[in-house]
Amino acid sequence: MFSKYDVYTTTQSIYCYSDSNVLKNKLNIRDNKLLKTAEEEITSIKQMELLKNPIKGNFSKAHLMNIHKFIFEDIYSFAGKIRREQISKADTMFYPPNLIDRELDKVFAKIKEKNMLKETDEEKVFDNLAYVMAELNVIHPFREGNGRTIREFIRLMAKRMGYDLNWGNADKEKLLEASILSIDNYKLLVDVLKTASD
Repeated sequence: MFSKYDVYTTTQSIYCYSDSNVLKNKLNIRDNKLLKTAEEEITSIKQMELLKNPIKGNFSKAHLMNIHKFIFEDIYSFAGKIRREQISKADTMFYPPNLIDRELDKVFAKIKEKNMLKETDEEKVFDNLAYVMAELNVIHPFREGNGRTIREFIRLMAKRMGYDLNWGNADKEKLLEASILSIDNYKLLVDVLKTASD
């Protein structure tokens, strides 16, 4: 699923074909609509595979990178790599590339410090999941595919703590709205996550 709000850069993106806003891709597709269709088909299959064979890891930066790589490696050469240009969506400016590693390290350090993966109190579980999801969203470490990668990472975190998240149970509009607003208030994601676990 492509974002419902476009990614904007102020200059020609290093990730796009010259004089174009089409991402360079391994399929050499030069039309955004065709690329969107192909990407949705390929990543849907990959995401289905992840339900059967999830990417193993210790909920670290490498784990997140490996999830992104698996989902997008058949389409983009930047799969599993930190983005190297500034991007924004609507009024939201994501972290600049030079701060992404530092900010990711903070999030994963907090997962360990707060012992999130061993939390048993349901309210705290969903609060922690919402916090991590919001932080990863504002960091937006990848040039494309952040939402799908972050949702899979959060699904695996929840599963480790005994909760099955099914993103199909969540209202897509509410999820999108909560994700955008979570830049200022991550608590809005809590209800969406709870709905996804029903």
